Amino acid sequence: MTGSIKADLWLPFRADEEIDGRSFSWRARVGLGRLTLVRIADSYAHGVGSTEGLLFGRRPLFYSADEDTARSAAGRTALESAVFAAPTVLPERGVAWRAERDDTIVGRFDLPPERPEVELRIDTDGAITQASAARWGPLDEGGHDYVQCGCEVHAERRFGGLTVPSELTVSWHFGSPRQAPYMRAQITGAEPI
Repeated sequence: MTGSIKADLWLPFRADEEIDGRSFSWRARVGLGRLTLVRIADSYAHGVGSTEGLLFGRRPLFYSADEDTARSAAGRTALESAVFAAPTVLPERGVAWRAERDDTIVGRFDLPPERPEVELRIDTDGAITQASAARWGPLDEGGHDYVQCGCEVHAERRFGGLTVPSELTVSWHFGSPRQAPYMRAQITGAEPI
């Protein structure tokens, strides 16, 4: 994927992600042209989440692998699996789905230490138009709590036999007056793992 990520100002990034409904690994390079400002590695598996940033790809900028990070990463795993890896979130993989309305389905995941519910809005052809979940995250006033996180899908694309959302905007406080976009992404390739 490519796009821009907000870190006070919008910066371009390129990233690769592996996701399977139970875990994810996201490796990104944030920078201008050949200059790498930050390398970011986010992951979640077996109840453990982590995030790490290296300034210029070498100097530690941030690192976290605590309970708050695991909880947030579990919610991210559910959201991104539902959006980008639909074959991995079928009921036989432990995700319980229900229809809320004609245009809304909800999947409940069991991703310790969380049990996130992802709401997908779909159009009449079944394409995802929005995805959201109450995700554990930082509060503006300090501390952590559940914050609505979600994405608006602007386009989808077929890669081989897989059709996925290909242009999206991701925001905290999704669907509220405080909605704050922090990522705009274009998916440039996808393949089943």
